[in-house]
Amino acid sequence: MKRFKILALPYSIWMVILVVFPLLIMVVLAFLDIQGLDFSTATFTIDNFKATFNQTYFEVFLRSMGYALITTIICIVIGYPIAYIVSRLKPQLSFIILLLFILPMWTNMLLRIQSLNMMLLPEGFMKNVFGISINLSGTTFSVILAMVVVYLPFMIFPIYTVLEKQDPLLIEASQDLGASGFKTFRKVTLPLSLKGVASGIIMVFLPAATSFTIPEIMSKGKLVLIGTIIEQKFKSGSNYGTGSLISLFLIAFIFIAIFISNKLDKEGATLI
Repeated sequence: MKRFKILALPYSIWMVILVVFPLLIMVVLAFLDIQGLDFSTATFTIDNFKATFNQTYFEVFLRSMGYALITTIICIVIGYPIAYIVSRLKPQLSFIILLLFILPMWTNMLLRIQSLNMMLLPEGFMKNVFGISINLSGTTFSVILAMVVVYLPFMIFPIYTVLEKQDPLLIEASQDLGASGFKTFRKVTLPLSLKGVASGIIMVFLPAATSFTIPEIMSKGKLVLIGTIIEQKFKSGSNYGTGSLISLFLIAFIFIAIFISNKLDKEGATLI
């Protein structure tokens, strides 16, 4: 046991420096009236709470959650069938298909988003290659499309992992007892794969809810989400307090979402 504690020490130090310490700084900044990071002139205040709890930020928060929810639902609808089909293929073929989803992730996300944005321009890829002129850049559709394209692999992989590890004897037993293919899926396959679905939801919803790069590029700055506001508060350097407080509430919301997801995951067998 002592050996494992020693091995865990570097990781613990790493977590304290990169997670706990920055979080404590955010908590302190949330209660300060500060310009930039000049603590010499900082004063204690609760005005940041008044500035945060207003209708504008609340509407932006709801909009961000809405975009994240739509993205997550689309990723489930697309990702589950893909994961299911790939899990039933031969290992060599499934490896190739999964590799096709992994390869784009090796490319910088900004390049992928910019490339997708160029495809949606009137004189972009579709016009030059297929002669089809479309103008979807800067629209709500383009933002959701980019989120789905970027985060879809994070839905596919956890679901595939769970489906691939399922015991085929369970499906055979269900069919031997007279269950149809759909009933077998509903009563056996789906309940046993809910852990993967729950993991996929967390891995898609959370980054989609806090994203600022995708809406900034795909909407041409017209769409403001909660991640955009936080980025603006810190980038300007004039309102670290409000930016920190919004971030803390977003972190709290994320922890609550994870807690609820884990609780539903434990009770998943009773939900079907």
